[in-house]
Amino acid sequence: MTSVFFAILVLSSTLCLIDAHNGGFSVELIHRDSVKSPFYNPSETTFDRISNALHRSFNRVNHFRPNSVSTKEAEAEIIVNSGEYLMNISLGTPAFDIVAIADTGSDLIWTQCKPCSQCFTQEAPLFDPSKSSTYRKLSCTASQCGTLHGSSCSGDSCQYQVGYGDRSFSRGDLAADTLNLASTTGRSVAVPKTVIGCGFENGGTFNEKRKFSYCLLPISETGKSTKMNFGSNAVVSGPGVVSTPLVKKTPDTFYYLTLEAISVGNKRIELSSTGSVPPITVHFTDADVELKPMNTFVMVSDTTVCFTFTSNSDFAIYGNLAQMNFLVGYDTEKQTYRLAH
Repeated sequence: MTSVFFAILVLSSTLCLIDAHNGGFSVELIHRDSVKSPFYNPSETTFDRISNALHRSFNRVNHFRPNSVSTKEAEAEIIVNSGEYLMNISLGTPAFDIVAIADTGSDLIWTQCKPCSQCFTQEAPLFDPSKSSTYRKLSCTASQCGTLHGSSCSGDSCQYQVGYGDRSFSRGDLAADTLNLASTTGRSVAVPKTVIGCGFENGGTFNEKRKFSYCLLPISETGKSTKMNFGSNAVVSGPGVVSTPLVKKTPDTFYYLTLEAISVGNKRIELSSTGSVPPITVHFTDADVELKPMNTFVMVSDTTVCFTFTSNSDFAIYGNLAQMNFLVGYDTEKQTYRLAH
């Protein structure tokens, strides 16, 4: 058996038709190549988008490698270009709008703050904490400072630093401020005193009920968006739902699953003249997940179809392509990962 950690790494033909339960709230989730995304480039071809997504995925994998960490290089395009799914949020009082990258592979949410001595170039204005009446730096005695890996003290202010295997890094002040999420109901959901890291990185959580779920649209649906659900709205249940335990491992930043086996049809692969492909089934503990062709193959041009799996000697990642068109739910209280197709 193999422990697998997974993350949203990269945003078939059918849409997500499964709804989360009423209650809680939902936030629009936008693929970076959607026409709704500020990163949308109408001149890119399908091949360009797939190729760029693959490069971002490989760069993102480097963040999970603990070796070769350095603080001599700013965290620049590698991070800003690594996310595939975006959320509209706002920070502070009055609210300051930010387009954030949704990522289950990190326990820190970050943005650049004024004043910034070593920042990458971005078109949007930087967050200015001095203009937020609810912004507060955290002291070294704050419990959040002690529980954050890589924290340190400067005077009485809690500092954080995080480094990655590709030698990128970020550091700054650990603080708290009000986080606002634009709910799909039209109302804003405010989460006061959310722990953030201001300067090069933000960190914290905005889900007190410890549940969230999402459904990732197929790559071809560039003109649509989907939802990320929180609280009671994130419950995944009903016919066809499978559940597997979330496993506690170090580092606890990631969500781990136990992969017991993978089967391709009945092991023997026979390709017919119709061009159909056998189903690939992922066997987690107590949960078998049959992947559809949209999860395992992607057409990058009229004559080229690519397999979405790649080898990695360090670890296995259950990525977002495998999760497309499933309603995926996380319950960190019961430590379960649930899927419905």
